[in-house]
Amino acid sequence: MKIDCFTHVMPPRFYAAMKAKMTGPDYLSGMIESLPHLIDLPARIAVMERHGIDAQVITASSPPIEVAVSDPAQAADLACLANDEIVEMAAAHPGRFIPVGTVAMNNPAHMAREAERCLTQLGMKGVLIYSSAAGLALDRPEFREFFAVMAAHDYPIWLHPARGGGQADYRDEDHSKYWIWQVFGWPYETTAAMTRLVFDGLFDRHPDIKIITHHAGAMAPAFEARIDYIYGKPAMPEIRAAADKLARPANEYFRLFYGDTALMGAVGGLAAAYGFLGPDRLLFGTDTPFDGTGGEDFTRDTLFSIAALAIPPAEKEMMLAGNARRLLKLGA
Repeated sequence: MKIDCFTHVMPPRFYAAMKAKMTGPDYLSGMIESLPHLIDLPARIAVMERHGIDAQVITASSPPIEVAVSDPAQAADLACLANDEIVEMAAAHPGRFIPVGTVAMNNPAHMAREAERCLTQLGMKGVLIYSSAAGLALDRPEFREFFAVMAAHDYPIWLHPARGGGQADYRDEDHSKYWIWQVFGWPYETTAAMTRLVFDGLFDRHPDIKIITHHAGAMAPAFEARIDYIYGKPAMPEIRAAADKLARPANEYFRLFYGDTALMGAVGGLAAAYGFLGPDRLLFGTDTPFDGTGGEDFTRDTLFSIAALAIPPAEKEMMLAGNARRLLKLGA
């Protein structure tokens, strides 16, 4: 069995409503035209069947609602619309798509309420958030209720990176060149969010909370030794003071995150993630359809990278479907 745990859709009614309410740049320009598989689920099923994929988890595509629409009430309404429509999209193809919710992160009270609705009324299997709320850190007190709801219901949080091209890499420039903001900025943003949540004591408050980081734990696997050296026995006063408030050595918490395998087929990167997170915290995920081929390339290459790992077949089966079935509480 193969369950792709991290793919994206753009619900059509939600797309039109968000486009009409946008307060910033037109983040949606040309998206559907260039990526028709965001809305064409029968075409996606054809790709899945060619690669032996039994089901896909579907999440709302970027941009983050709170970045596109600044009004908190309007953003909350859009999130509700997106969730209703994602459930409809999944229901139209029973057994093939697993719906995961979204929330407007510029409206923290809504986040908790909508997460509750997603999990208890809509039958969704988790909720996606971004690595920051339009630039605000996830360890702010107003987000604690959302995390408490997710922990209480024991469904995963999908953590997607957020950083735009307007965020310059150097102070004398007004934008990021060469897509640095995405190629390298996204892994950094995810890792920064992980670090803030660790030192905020999230895992002490909610020991069993489940967070699936996009792109295989971001930078953490590659920087395992730095995490262990600097955060395991901190010498710097700021880090030591924060670490002393935690129940365990700070570096141990980074291995409590989960990760997907969406590394575009990088065998070395996946091996590092396997070594850092272990086989029970890695889930097959491809980032479909953002390869421009409807998922053909990412699915093929990601499956190749898993097959290339020199690990027991039982562990590969855990990554391909077993872990997803456990976390999402799926039947046979």
